[in-house]
Amino acid sequence: MAAPKPLGGWLRGVVKEVPSGDTLVIIGAVKSGIPPEKRLTLSSVQAPKLGRRDGSTRDEPFAWQSREFLRKLCVGKPCVFRVDYALEQAGGKEFGSVFINDKDNVALALVGSGWARVRSPGGQQSPYYEELAKAQEAAESRSLGVHTKVDRAGSRDLHKDKDAAAQAVRAAHSSEDFDGQALLSSVGKGRPVAAIVEAVNSGSTLRVTLLPSLQSATIMVAGVQCPSMGRRPAAAPAEGADSAAAAAAAVPEAAPEPFAREAKYFTELRTLNKEVSIVLEGVSQFGVVVGTVLYPAAQPPAAPKAPAAAGQPAAANGSAEANGTPAAANGTPAPAAAAPAAAESGKEDLASSLIKAGLARAAEWSLNMMSNGAFKLREAERSAKQQRVGQWHNYVPQTGNSSKLSDKFTGRVSEVVSGDCLVVKDKASGVERRINLSSIRAPRMGTRERPPEAYAVEAKEFLRQRLIGKDVNVSLEYNRKVQPMPGEGAGPARPGAGDERVMSFATVTITEGGQGSEEKVNNVAELLLVRGLAQVVKHRGDEERSAHYEDLMNAEETGKKGKKGQWSSKEAPAPRHNDISLPGSGPRAKQHLPFLQRAGRMQGVVEYVLSAHKVKVFVPKEGVTFAFSPSGVRCPQRAQPAASGKPAIEEEPFADEALAFTREHVLQRDVEVEVETVDKAGTILGTLRVPSQRNLNLGVALLEAGLAKLHPAFDAARVAGGHELTSAQEAARKQKLKVWERDEPSSAAAPSADDEAGGAAGTAGGARDSVQVVVTDVVDANTFCVQLAEEPRVEWVAEQLAGLGLDEAQPPPAPLKNGDKCIAQFTGDGQWYRATVERAYTADPTAPQYDVLFMDFGNRERVKGAATRPITPALAAVPAQAHSATLAFVKAPGLDDEYGVEAAQFLSELLGSGRRLPAVVERREKLAGAGGKSWGQQAPQRLHLTVFERAGDVASSANARLLAAGLARFAAPAGAAAGGGEGGAGEVVEALRGCEETAKRSHVGMWRYGDPGEDSDQDDYPALGGRGGGKR
Repeated sequence: MAAPKPLGGWLRGVVKEVPSGDTLVIIGAVKSGIPPEKRLTLSSVQAPKLGRRDGSTRDEPFAWQSREFLRKLCVGKPCVFRVDYALEQAGGKEFGSVFINDKDNVALALVGSGWARVRSPGGQQSPYYEELAKAQEAAESRSLGVHTKVDRAGSRDLHKDKDAAAQAVRAAHSSEDFDGQALLSSVGKGRPVAAIVEAVNSGSTLRVTLLPSLQSATIMVAGVQCPSMGRRPAAAPAEGADSAAAAAAAVPEAAPEPFAREAKYFTELRTLNKEVSIVLEGVSQFGVVVGTVLYPAAQPPAAPKAPAAAGQPAAANGSAEANGTPAAANGTPAPAAAAPAAAESGKEDLASSLIKAGLARAAEWSLNMMSNGAFKLREAERSAKQQRVGQWHNYVPQTGNSSKLSDKFTGRVSEVVSGDCLVVKDKASGVERRINLSSIRAPRMGTRERPPEAYAVEAKEFLRQRLIGKDVNVSLEYNRKVQPMPGEGAGPARPGAGDERVMSFATVTITEGGQGSEEKVNNVAELLLVRGLAQVVKHRGDEERSAHYEDLMNAEETGKKGKKGQWSSKEAPAPRHNDISLPGSGPRAKQHLPFLQRAGRMQGVVEYVLSAHKVKVFVPKEGVTFAFSPSGVRCPQRAQPAASGKPAIEEEPFADEALAFTREHVLQRDVEVEVETVDKAGTILGTLRVPSQRNLNLGVALLEAGLAKLHPAFDAARVAGGHELTSAQEAARKQKLKVWERDEPSSAAAPSADDEAGGAAGTAGGARDSVQVVVTDVVDANTFCVQLAEEPRVEWVAEQLAGLGLDEAQPPPAPLKNGDKCIAQFTGDGQWYRATVERAYTADPTAPQYDVLFMDFGNRERVKGAATRPITPALAAVPAQAHSATLAFVKAPGLDDEYGVEAAQFLSELLGSGRRLPAVVERREKLAGAGGKSWGQQAPQRLHLTVFERAGDVASSANARLLAAGLARFAAPAGAAAGGGEGGAGEVVEALRGCEETAKRSHVGMWRYGDPGEDSDQDDYPALGGRGGGKR
């Protein structure tokens, strides 16, 4: 019978799927989007039928082998094809001819291998029917495939072997009988199994046939989730079905989610009907196997040429799609559709490919099952979002509370705050940085309101023993903003209270070993996890996390398997210790004193540094915690705001440096303590040594560094090691270290008569200091006020005042008293400044007035009560920034004396206008009334200055110019009238003496009529009293 006329021309495409031994699904080629596809049965060919998946029917003999032959021959390969005919009675089923590899007829290869039969002639048939019939005869003669026969003994006839046919039926297993957990147990987590992908339900869900068992199973791709394909429509109910079934059938079909079809096609193109490896990761709560799917990397195919048609011209060159567009009739088929992009040899990860294409998102529940690769998937998702590919095309980054970091530094651990928080001192900058370990959470330490969580103390102690004082490498990974804890930052002295706090998270590693053993770099977080002292944080999809998250998950799993720490079935050890360091524990500390004294030298740990000379020590063996201070040693005091009715405390010099010294050498170190006595507040006194610091004695070290003094009542004979303390203090005092820089002998404690008359007989308070000053007020030619230009608190006070909004604030509710501090408005510029009330006029309480001293400038003014405001404790704690000063080696007339006003005006012109002027402190004079100060505080002083116009140029100094104008006298320092002193001061003295001599010879100013004191009975440098002042 003649071949029917083809329904269309030659078309080009790629074989996507082989559903059975005689049917293909072919897709066309498009520039973008999902291509059309055509289901085509090979003309005049009939292969054995596969059984149903539900097991209701079995395979015909050789059905599986036939399908496998066709699958391996065609899937993923470019082809040319055409539709030969269609059967309307079969629902328009189309039959056609397919060629691959330039000229290979697929039907002919299938029949020739014995995996299909040629249909009986009659009706419509293939144009290549004769070739197919000859191929079948050859296959039968060789007993291939479905034509298998045997020569039975004693018979010359060839018969079909029923046993061979029975063995050719695969032992298929229904997916309903599949036990995913049993498969995981038998194969093992992280082990691969081979499979053939039979169908793609969605981009991340596959139906596969496991090899070699041929078990049907559903597989979910580990770590990802693709958009849903929606709900399938329910099957129509049979006639006579009840109303419930009809209602169920009426449920409408749910539309696929955006990019669901694209994700499904993406997966089909790479895996459908192909052999893949499935790395088992786990089983979902519904019993579905979760695994990593590795598919073969694609290779670019060669374009096919035209097949030789049976007596008919081949298809033409040109474009033809699978939807039936005809090609040009020049005898050449269209070129094959482009295959997937070439990939490197081996296998590729389907999950990674989906995420990179923006067709899937990371699924935390299955990521947590993965043995490895989870971090790469998260990073791939982050990259896809940033590139806005696929479903992320409209992605807008959330304004979250975390941000990625990439800073690295090396430092030394100075404090362990908790089991997941460290303080590390950066070696490069010397700055301490608070670091939280990335992606883990240790049990919380306790507070006064609640006890510590189980294993919190053990986690902190493990890190302390392993890290304190050791060098570590810190890789910052992300920041996170958190709200402050309740009550945190409540004090008014803390700027920014109530703001968000930024926490830095990092991976911290330490290099251990060496000196004969192999060095090893350990991740601190992993060390905690394998011991069960922390847990991995389960991050949300968009959260930043550790770069070693997979390693952390593995370390946690190791801790769980070993039942360590928190994973142990045993009850957590309860911390038991007696804390006598808390406020109000003085009587209890005294009760413990005999016990502690008898214990002798005890091993302890410094838990906290309360101040530079006071620490909190825990003695594990005795189970007691107490406040401890080295006997007789007192360090400079830090500033404290006014609180609980107590006045504010001004900060003493070197307070911060002393605190940093103590923290660096003893905080959280193993120490040895010997107890001597206890003070009234319950602080234990004695000796503290640090064995790891060359047996450092804390008290001696502080004294030797010039960061502490012995108490005035200290008796070396009554304290063990007292002479060592005394020697350390004397050595620092001789070198004038730190707190001894401005040390003055006891003879200078009170001003002498010479100090009052000549202003230069006192003892210099240490070496000459070069400073920068700003003159803020000139009282007369002998007295003026200066600010130290390099003092940062001057600017800080101004910033604080500017931010208080004082114009809208209310005056103090009650009248102020003498000595009270406040904020007052200066009438000269209408601005607000700190002030001290020198005298209060409160006869009329509704309209008080005050004589105030502006403590940062030195000028005085009477202000109304409405021009005052209450001062904050933080501002009140800062000492006055105006320093009383006078010109060194100069004695000028007072305002009531002749030339006194002229001298004051001349000095104001020289020093005014708010300029920064270089100056040298020649002497610091203790002012009268300085007694009564507590130990360690600075007594009020007057600075004797040489103020220069140009640094070091004595002739340009205000001292020299005032003398040269004849408006002041030279006042030689005691004992230096002839020699002029030594060093730099001696040069200044001689220069100033010369200026006075020049003024005398020139008869300027007070020297106009000669020496006003030459015939008087006054001393060499008398006070210039009276308006006559001398001969006229």
